[in-house]
Amino acid sequence: MSGEEGSKRRSKVKIIYRPAKEIVILDFFQFSKDALDQMFARLIQSGMPVMAQWADGVIFIHFPIAPETDDLMENYLKGRIFWNSVNFALMPKYSPSIKVGGLEIPVLNVSNHPILTEVAKWLRKQAKPEVKTETSIIRGDQAV
Repeated sequence: MSGEEGSKRRSKVKIIYRPAKEIVILDFFQFSKDALDQMFARLIQSGMPVMAQWADGVIFIHFPIAPETDDLMENYLKGRIFWNSVNFALMPKYSPSIKVGGLEIPVLNVSNHPILTEVAKWLRKQAKPEVKTETSIIRGDQAV
């Protein structure tokens, strides 16, 4: 096959964008900003790559569940995505990175991503203003 024929064949690839229709968050934790920063640092020190996301005054990280079972894959293909947990803190102003003990953690501004912005808005509604001290952590279903 000549290079020109290969180019024609490749240009006929159909791209379909099918965004998630539903995010199912199994658990969520609100941290104070300092406590969340420390958690990010511990994750990085343990070898886990971390990129925080920010939108609508909320910094967060989510832990999706891979669709490794037939049931999860079926849901995934229908647009229903499961996240094991989300950790977040209120952060009114965006910053491209946060610094914790010599580590610099990148923060991605996802304000233009429609799904992640909806997640941030939902988290903001769940937020408790009392979570301010360095050690403050509240599980999603806990009353203050």
